[in-house]
Order: sequence, then structure tokens, then C-alpha cells
Amino acid sequence: MGSFCVPRHGSYVNALFMDWSVRPVGLKELWTLKWHRQYNPCGKWTKTGGVQSEDWPPWMRGFRDY
Repeated sequence: MGSFCVPRHGSYVNALFMDWSVRPVGLKELWTLKWHRQYNPCGKWTKTGGVQSEDWPPWMRGFRDY
């Protein structure tokens, strides 16, 4: 995620999807996207997975949770 989770536009990045659509994606939302077949989009870094605000690095704690 280090290559993608960069606060270039505040708290989101622009993402290009396979249907050629582009939309802003929240930095914490990156962990909820299905990156490949084996990736679990409900993993420990999502609200479903039980992540807490204090689990994030200090610079990300104020961003919206997904």
C-alpha cells in the first residue's frame, strides 16, 4: 500500500478501475477494495475487521473510516 496510500489530494487518491471509470478513493478505503482474487476486502484494516482509529499511523487517524 505504500505506493498508493499517499495524501496527494488531502484524504483521498484518484483511482482508475477496470471499467475505465475514475473516482476519488479515501486513503483508508484502499484497504476495502478487491485488489486481487486472494485479497480479503474485509480484513483487519477495515471497520468490519475491527480496526480502531488508534491503530492507524498518527497522520491517518483523522481520515474517514470505511
